[in-house]
Amino acid sequence: MDIESINAEWAEDCKIDRNNLTEETLKTANLHSKYLQMLMNCKNKYLKYHNDVAVMRELRSRYYSGQLSVEELYQYGWKQYQGLKPLKSDLASKLDADSELLKLKLKMQYMENMIEQLEYILQSIKGRDWAVKNHIEYLKFAAGA
Repeated sequence: MDIESINAEWAEDCKIDRNNLTEETLKTANLHSKYLQMLMNCKNKYLKYHNDVAVMRELRSRYYSGQLSVEELYQYGWKQYQGLKPLKSDLASKLDADSELLKLKLKMQYMENMIEQLEYILQSIKGRDWAVKNHIEYLKFAAGA
């Protein structure tokens, strides 16, 4: 699941059949359930990435400090850090630019964007019944009732 596929699904799901408004009101609950489930899945992935970032930050901190064992270096496929051990004040900036951490942070940011998109879609679904009701009222008014 990615943002493009969510947008494509929503482009199809957001259409309201003006000739079958009764079915459209019933469809709202199914749409809400579908996109709420997607939102919960994305939030769970976001939490996983958030935890992965915290773990990787600790590992990379130990890496730059020279505290990882040979086994740990081998396990992660890293070579021993050859630079000078950074000062505590410099470690934060070194970690902010670390490629391993940046990969995880990028995934986390992408999940945040997906969550924001799904929350917007759910807000639109909440307003769907109101739009259908207003259209029915307009049809009544136009018919002279």
